[in-house]
Amino acid sequence: MRIKVVIFGLISLFLVSYVSFGQKNIGEQKSKANKALSRRYKTKEAKYEAAKNYYAKGSYLTASQLFEELYPLYLSLPEGDTILFLYADSYLKNNDYLMAAFHFRDYVRRYPQSERAEEARFLAAKAYYLNTPAYNLDQSDSHIAMEELEIFTNAYPQSPFVPQCNAMMDTLYNKLAHKDFNIAKMYHRTGNYESAAIAFENILRDFPGSNYIEETFFYLVKNSYLYARKSVIAKQVERYQSVIDNKNKLKAFNDKSKYLAEAEKLADEAQIKRNKILENKQ
Repeated sequence: MRIKVVIFGLISLFLVSYVSFGQKNIGEQKSKANKALSRRYKTKEAKYEAAKNYYAKGSYLTASQLFEELYPLYLSLPEGDTILFLYADSYLKNNDYLMAAFHFRDYVRRYPQSERAEEARFLAAKAYYLNTPAYNLDQSDSHIAMEELEIFTNAYPQSPFVPQCNAMMDTLYNKLAHKDFNIAKMYHRTGNYESAAIAFENILRDFPGSNYIEETFFYLVKNSYLYARKSVIAKQVERYQSVIDNKNKLKAFNDKSKYLAEAEKLADEAQIKRNKILENKQ
């Protein structure tokens, strides 16, 4: 047993050393490649033209490396404006969204009077939007993106970028609603009807314009019915009534809803059960 442990330890040590050596080797190769690229150009003007050419051809990683080297050399010159903007945009086009957002914001800070300041502020907000995850993951980045887009539209209400911002905010709005809707359905599916009712009601309050409102009304009908059936007699009259009330809300929202037939069936059954309980009390 001790021999196996020692052998396992030696193998693990070898793998760690091998990976570390590999990473170091890749880093060294990358550094050498960058230096070789930099030495290729005799003057900063030649490097600047090359960087713009790489950018135009879609070689954004190479372009960003050259722009990074160039910016300190052109910091106090008119070209510095263009270099920093293209540097940030190279990150955006290379799908490195957080770095793009950082450098676009830096551009706005350094060149607030530039004719491209508005576009840079928009692209920073767009980069945050593009960094947001799928609806079923943590949505912290979606909240940040929503805030950045709102800040932009408030700062530039007449901007030609506002329609794009509104479209992105609509997408984020529905993504956040989708996340909460799935949580509410999970409560419903696992029989936690009280928590489900609260979660569905919160969707109606927080996302009244989302794509999930009609289905939320239907789930409230279904959830109320199942909740009432599992309740003690003393609570059933009130809870069966909520089935009927939620069905009426669904009908008021859309009297052609594809969910209405099933909702009305549940409401009719709830009405019968409610009346029977009331009759027994007399």
